[in-house]
Amino acid sequence: MNVFFPRPLAALIALSCAAMAHAREPGTVLDALVVTGTRTATTVRDNPASVSIVERETIENSGADSVAELLRDVPGVSVVDSAVAGMQRIRIRGEQSNRVVILVDGQELTDHSSFGSPLLVDPANIERIEVVRGPASVLYGAKAIGGVINIITRKGAAAPLQAELGATYDSGTSGWRGWTALSGTQGRLDWRVSASADEHGDRRVAKGPYSASGRLDNSSYANQDVSAHLGLKLDDAGRHYLALKANHHSLRADGWQDPFALVTLKNVDINPTIAGRQARIDIAEAAITQFNANLPKRDLNKLGLYYEGKDLGPVLRKVSADAFVQRVDREFDNLIKIRGRGGRVQIPGPGPGFNIPLNTSDVVMGSSSTDRTDTWGASVQLDFRLHPQHYTLVGAQWLRDDLETTKRNDITVVGANPLPPLPQYQPPFGVRSTAYDRATMQTASAFAQDEWTLAPEWKLTGGLRYYRVSSSLDETTSSAHQAGERSRHGRFVKALGLTWTGLAHSTVRAGYSEGYVMPSLLEQFTDSRAGRGIVLHGNPDLAPERSKNYELGLRYQNQGVVFDGTLFFNRAKDYITFESCAIGGRCNGGDIYVNADRAKSHGLELLTEYLVPGSNFTPYFSGTWMRRQITVDDFSTYQTDVPRLAGRLGLRYEDTVANANLWLDVFVQGATSVDKKERDIEKSGKVSRHLAGWGTLNMAVGSSFGPQDRYRVALHLNNLLDKSYRAGVDELPGLGRNLVLTFSSKF
Repeated sequence: MNVFFPRPLAALIALSCAAMAHAREPGTVLDALVVTGTRTATTVRDNPASVSIVERETIENSGADSVAELLRDVPGVSVVDSAVAGMQRIRIRGEQSNRVVILVDGQELTDHSSFGSPLLVDPANIERIEVVRGPASVLYGAKAIGGVINIITRKGAAAPLQAELGATYDSGTSGWRGWTALSGTQGRLDWRVSASADEHGDRRVAKGPYSASGRLDNSSYANQDVSAHLGLKLDDAGRHYLALKANHHSLRADGWQDPFALVTLKNVDINPTIAGRQARIDIAEAAITQFNANLPKRDLNKLGLYYEGKDLGPVLRKVSADAFVQRVDREFDNLIKIRGRGGRVQIPGPGPGFNIPLNTSDVVMGSSSTDRTDTWGASVQLDFRLHPQHYTLVGAQWLRDDLETTKRNDITVVGANPLPPLPQYQPPFGVRSTAYDRATMQTASAFAQDEWTLAPEWKLTGGLRYYRVSSSLDETTSSAHQAGERSRHGRFVKALGLTWTGLAHSTVRAGYSEGYVMPSLLEQFTDSRAGRGIVLHGNPDLAPERSKNYELGLRYQNQGVVFDGTLFFNRAKDYITFESCAIGGRCNGGDIYVNADRAKSHGLELLTEYLVPGSNFTPYFSGTWMRRQITVDDFSTYQTDVPRLAGRLGLRYEDTVANANLWLDVFVQGATSVDKKERDIEKSGKVSRHLAGWGTLNMAVGSSFGPQDRYRVALHLNNLLDKSYRAGVDELPGLGRNLVLTFSSKF
């Protein structure tokens, strides 16, 4: 087998190419203009980057209740939620969510947790979503190793006044979603206000290994969203435009107990107070018997200001500037119960004290975290036509994050055997602690990019960015850190892309790009026990994560055939992981964040469709073949929770009957089996976490009708065969057989 082309995928590509001479031209996303790939308006077909777009019509027809679900079928993209329903995030090309930049109208949603930014934007308020797959740190900042998601929100309707109403019912969660909006345009002024809410119960899954009852306990969630937009053209020609946008979003989510979390930890240390004395309990093996994580609160409040000036002159073509302020409030609760085997309990004097071998112990660990992150940001970009063959842009960006976090830990020993048979030594006893940290990160950067038309068929796009990042711990109650700890980093990152249009109806492209991710404030300065039971220490000496990416791509569109394929290879180093304090002696007990991981990824992303001549039927496929290797010191594995092949294969039908637009989509979603093997899990005695391959049969039908498609209705019948499956180790089990009914109107 060729390393890059498994036989099934090679056959699919051959069939797609063979069809190219026998079809007529459909409307296609290859003609859509995107800004995110190059920071200038370029069609998907001619873009030197790996870009995808989800347009408004797709969003309206989907019935999806989240941005993540809208992106699930984009090649190279996968969804994760870490067992917390409603807290969906995106991985691109296997890279974790904290290595993917999330933008809303070009402004970054920052998140200093180890999980990454969730996609908490109301789908009804989205105009389109642009996706860059692969490193984009030259254009979009220090986190874009995996890629960029840019969510473009809606502006005012063209009419003086337009109202919108919509509702969705989801049988899989007995859930509902409702939204409404008012918008319009009066002269130079356009405006929009919208509100939405949803509530979902525990999800229904096929009876099987994840639920005997058919319901997934503790998987409910609810969202609320309010948004406003006010735009003003500053001149009659519309060359200068100013906009103000405001948004409030709140999420509450429960956490499902993942069986994969029930592992055995080694050498857990607890320091309780026993009989008024500071004691120490060393547990040799601690088997986790219960694990729950909940998100009672995650609130986002944001205010953004935007300016765009275009067609300004023959040299200075365009000016863009923006500024924003946002606040994220987050509460996180974690409960762990463990059954200990072996170890010792040490109780100091007066007198000789006690040092007793321990047979068994039962411990309850409760922890919570209350975080507030305030972010200020601003950027400016100037577009120049300095020469007929050159289009040049230069810009600068500034970002400041202020983090305040309070962490509480409550560890209770509810049983231990043996202990001295005296009342003062009998459980329960334990230890409580509270830690407060306040830290700041500032990022300043400048970038430049030039698009050079070498010849009519050749374009070379090159970019360079310099980062200067400083982080500081301003206040702390931790004994392991001191206020005033600082870190500073500076680095250049580069990108280069080449496109050639010498073949009819085709664009061939090649690219090189670099990624750069700064360690978060939590990884640098805070200590936490949440999620693992073992203290995990921050490390201010962490270095940034870095990556290099190489791509070859082909796009083709002609006579009903659309083809967009990308070969990629990515090499990354200095990934942040953790290791025992005993290895380097940099902390006392527990683990510490370190730069140790390396990763290599290669694969093929493919989107293809074919409008059958003389019909309204379009078979299509979107998917990814990929291999990813993680290396930590002498530990290396391809078992990284990435399926070799994942995608969607379907048949779409579209027609107009009695002035109503009808569509039908029958498709299969699926992936091959996945395994996840980690160094710390392997030490617990669980060699690997395995999930079988899966596939679901689905159907969707819908229609838009009335004057100017005033009404829209869609019915989605998902997992028709009621298959029990789980797409990834870091994602909840999939819904069983369910239907989603959605209706919307505008008037």
